[in-house]
Amino acid sequence: MKKKVAKAQVIKLSKKFKALSHPARLKIVLELMKRECCVGELQKCVSLSQPHVSQSLRILKQAGIVVGRRRERRICYRIKDPATEEIIKLLFEKTKASSKK
Repeated sequence: MKKKVAKAQVIKLSKKFKALSHPARLKIVLELMKRECCVGELQKCVSLSQPHVSQSLRILKQAGIVVGRRRERRICYRIKDPATEEIIKLLFEKTKASSKK
């Protein structure tokens, strides 16, 4: 990168990486990359308690990674930032490639 990066951009990106650094939150994001899910669905998919899933979603939402929408009495979540999704895909691809060496 030759361009000077703004401090605000660095802070925003740092918050995203921090939110994704916890294994439970990363599992939730990977599940949301497949489809939109409500808390109960995520709870079953990632084998975590409801409070843990809700807390993780709050952190991911604050980092701008996920967004929720009300569907009847439940809130369903999806990936908000396609760039974050692309970064995760790229990291998994690179991790897979380096483990084969």
